[in-house]
Amino acid sequence: MKKTAISLLAASVWMGTVVTIPTSTYAQAEATSSAQQSANEELSYGKKKELLTQTAIKYGIPPEILKGIAMAETKMNQFNADGTPILTEDGGIGMMQITASEQELAQMLKEPVDVERLKYDTAYNIEVGAKILKVKWSYNHIPKINEADPMILENWYFAVMAYNGLSQTNDPKLSEQTYQDRVFAEIKKGSLSDVKAIPSFTVEYPNPDKPYLMSFPQDKLHYDWPELNTPSTQVYKAGDFVYTLNTQLDISNLRNEVDGKVTGTLPHYTPLEIVGGPYEKEQNGQSNHFSMYKVKGNGIEGYIASSNVRKSDINVFSDLKAGEERTSAVAYLQSKGVLNGYQDGTYKPDQPLTRRQAAKLLVNELGLTKPEGYKVQSTDIDPKDEFYEHMVILEANGIMGKGGAFRPYESLTRQQMAAVLTRSYEKWYKPSTTQYTFKDVNPASEFYKSINQLANNKVTIATDYFKPADKVTRGHFALFLARTAKLKP
Repeated sequence: MKKTAISLLAASVWMGTVVTIPTSTYAQAEATSSAQQSANEELSYGKKKELLTQTAIKYGIPPEILKGIAMAETKMNQFNADGTPILTEDGGIGMMQITASEQELAQMLKEPVDVERLKYDTAYNIEVGAKILKVKWSYNHIPKINEADPMILENWYFAVMAYNGLSQTNDPKLSEQTYQDRVFAEIKKGSLSDVKAIPSFTVEYPNPDKPYLMSFPQDKLHYDWPELNTPSTQVYKAGDFVYTLNTQLDISNLRNEVDGKVTGTLPHYTPLEIVGGPYEKEQNGQSNHFSMYKVKGNGIEGYIASSNVRKSDINVFSDLKAGEERTSAVAYLQSKGVLNGYQDGTYKPDQPLTRRQAAKLLVNELGLTKPEGYKVQSTDIDPKDEFYEHMVILEANGIMGKGGAFRPYESLTRQQMAAVLTRSYEKWYKPSTTQYTFKDVNPASEFYKSINQLANNKVTIATDYFKPADKVTRGHFALFLARTAKLKP
């Protein structure tokens, strides 16, 4: 936590009131005991990551953030190669580079701090660093981002800046690479988090006695940057439901142990339940900071990297097999709040989809609303029907229910599905450039154009037969709808 011409105490006093964090007891665990630390031994890479993760979770900090700071400060080391504690010229101590006197730390944290212990006890050094960062997070003189959700990584940008110092060296307009940008670069590289770049913000230097000290105008203490929404994925626990997602690859690896071999791959949006973790890979000397979870799904069990999962209110339906595209499609749509299954934990993918059920899915996915003052035309829909409003909205938008009849309890056929989808997503489907031939679809049919457009957009696979009159199942409609929804920006 290297400072530039400004002490921790000076920064904290200038920033205003600090918060009190309760004093913790430090367990004498075998890996971090005073006896072991007195030998000036560097802990294993896995153990250090474990301490960083556990401490971060304890204080409500994303582990990615604390690991990024430790990496930017000292490459996640407590000791030099000769076994002496890392001490820098500006007074930085150990892994988290705690830069302050005992008195300054005590005033900031409202509790005594053992500076000598900071040199030899890695766990203690990490915990004090986390407490300091949490104090910085509470500052009311640094900007907050969006709703200041502490589990969104980008929201820690200004707290990380303050951890190092509110100095002009951390002003992006004056420095090519600020401290906070180095930390977030480590997060992106080590935790494989898709953190976004911070937009431009306003900084002032109002103090002539300390011209290097930055300040933020009172009317610039909050920024609405909705694109900054990368969640921490290292804070999940047993019982949480997640889906697989990897922004850099098309699949996610499943391993047989925390540091084990790849035993399989899973497509995006495979629903899983976390049954253990987070655990830390050992691989001493490597640069990965992500955690591992033990997970299970339908027919699968193993370990997966935290960078490959996202928490969501989804279900692992008992009648959907992991690894199938329709299973991923259902999970994708459920994560968007488009659909649900049945109370018995099933989805019933092979059950025909009724027109009223299709209405609900389309309205939910498209976010459609009913025009003010619209008068219902269909005479066969009941206002008491749970899907009534969805059917009215589709009718009002010219998608279903033409001719004064909605036929709500009829099963939707595959050719009707094609027509409904093309009406709904016309502005996102690209124009047809190929005229596909289906042995069971007459090119003169009113449905051919819609079916052909689905094939041109790879929503359906162009084969010899489309089976236009067959009833579309719940699983197949989810598949077609998910493929279509992903075409939207």
